[in-house]
Amino acid sequence: MAIGDFSRATHLSVKALRHYHDVDLLMPLDVDRQTGYRFYGVDQIKDAQVIRHLRKLEMPVDQVKAVLRAGDQPERNEIILAHLKRMEAQLESTRQTVSLLRAMLDEAAPGKIEHRFLPLTLAAAVTEIVRLDAIDGWWSEAFAEIYRVLRARGQEPAGPGGGLYATELFTDEIGESTIYVPISKRIEQCGRVRAIEVPAAELAVAVHRGALAGAGPSYAALGRHVAENALGADGPIRERYVEVFGSSTSDTVLTEICWPISKAKRVLR
Repeated sequence: MAIGDFSRATHLSVKALRHYHDVDLLMPLDVDRQTGYRFYGVDQIKDAQVIRHLRKLEMPVDQVKAVLRAGDQPERNEIILAHLKRMEAQLESTRQTVSLLRAMLDEAAPGKIEHRFLPLTLAAAVTEIVRLDAIDGWWSEAFAEIYRVLRARGQEPAGPGGGLYATELFTDEIGESTIYVPISKRIEQCGRVRAIEVPAAELAVAVHRGALAGAGPSYAALGRHVAENALGADGPIRERYVEVFGSSTSDTVLTEICWPISKAKRVLR
């Protein structure tokens, strides 16, 4: 089949067919040495259709190659399903971003910001250097591990769980992160879980309702409040997960976001 006829049969443009030849994805059956015209076999129509559909799903060329060259149907299905899962995660992220932008366009007034002193707290905790783009999965696994250890020790949490996040996590997208659960008595270290003392702190607190993926406006309002009142102090951002539905940050429904402030400048509002 001449390239024009093959294009009509497969709904792949001549430009796309030339590109797929150049990247070694769909090779012509023959190329005329004098004219450069490409010719395809009728048996290649099926592969061309597979390519067209997978590319419409934004599958990268190297993964499309892997699908076409898979040894059997289960291997091919596994590659396609993995891509679909990535697309579903991307779609969920897009939905959350759209919701956040709608909230910003609505210009809803931020909730009241409180100043609060939190005392020294004994807690079971996991502390690691974490990448910002991996925080959700790490968060879930760390909390699950802490609760498993507490159950094994016969201890009940002494308050809502929380997190401490170093400034570098936000500025460099990687930094020290601590997930903790308050406890009434010290425990021996077990795996990653160890007893720590969460330091006392003066904090400006904003309450965020909904998934943490949409906490941007709350963080912005809190940062603006601290900056405008010259309250800033060194220390990690603190989150307290007052209500959690499910097992990941995307399931958190009520969070207190806590920004460290200077005790000398603390003013009740």
